[in-house]
Amino acid sequence: MVNVGIVILNYVSYDVTINCVEWFKKQNSTNVKTKIIIVDNDSPNNSFNILKEKFQEEKDVKVVKTDHNLGFANGNNYGYKKLLEFMSPDFVIVSNSDAYVEKPGLYEWIEEEYDKYKFGVLGPAIFSVNGNFYQSPINNFSKNMKEIKRYKNELKIGIVKSYIKKLLKLSTQQKIDVWDNPYYKDYHMDKTLHGAFQVFSKKYFDYYDLPYDSNTFLYMEEYILRLRCEKYNLPMVYSPKYEVKHLQAVSTNRVTKTNSARMLFKRKHMLQSLN
Repeated sequence: MVNVGIVILNYVSYDVTINCVEWFKKQNSTNVKTKIIIVDNDSPNNSFNILKEKFQEEKDVKVVKTDHNLGFANGNNYGYKKLLEFMSPDFVIVSNSDAYVEKPGLYEWIEEEYDKYKFGVLGPAIFSVNGNFYQSPINNFSKNMKEIKRYKNELKIGIVKSYIKKLLKLSTQQKIDVWDNPYYKDYHMDKTLHGAFQVFSKKYFDYYDLPYDSNTFLYMEEYILRLRCEKYNLPMVYSPKYEVKHLQAVSTNRVTKTNSARMLFKRKHMLQSLN
């Protein structure tokens, strides 16, 4: 029996989170035991109570709440610690609440890829439903801390456009609405995996107590995770054999109503993550 833990972070968008959980529940495997931990990240609405009532009869779903908004990294770390109270997982899936596993065979895919690659972290193809492009893998990894510090200084002096083009390459990144591009059809062992859906193996937790660096709040976690894996030569594997649909930035868009507010929100938390 393979134990698979699933951590889903909710903030405000309880309806999206419910859909996410329902897709996971449709995944069937005779030799897999699952436990889903939903972490309500101190939502200012009634998310926690709604989710708790929705899943109160589900023995394999546990809804917990943080005392304050912990951000992405620490919110998911909190969920992982709660997961350990219920099982000793062989694999841990950290999924955005707006990432949907519509394709069957999720757990078989994970086991097959681990047998082949002994990955530390595994990532699927991630398709942005709203933007109509593939988001993972991320090709433009900032490999050394000196370069990261330079980007941090650019943020401080307000060169947001320059920073985004250099680090995230939003103008050219994965905004391709076809699957014909070989970049997304090929396996990659040397790319940064998008944070909307990541699978951690037990091997990763031989080196780290928690999935993510606790010094970040929101944004940059993928890049820091890459550095963590490189430190101990833990393979980060991109596998195109499984695809996840991503609604993208649902919670952020609900709490920030204008594009300028979203840009300021993103800039603030990128800078915090680089500290």
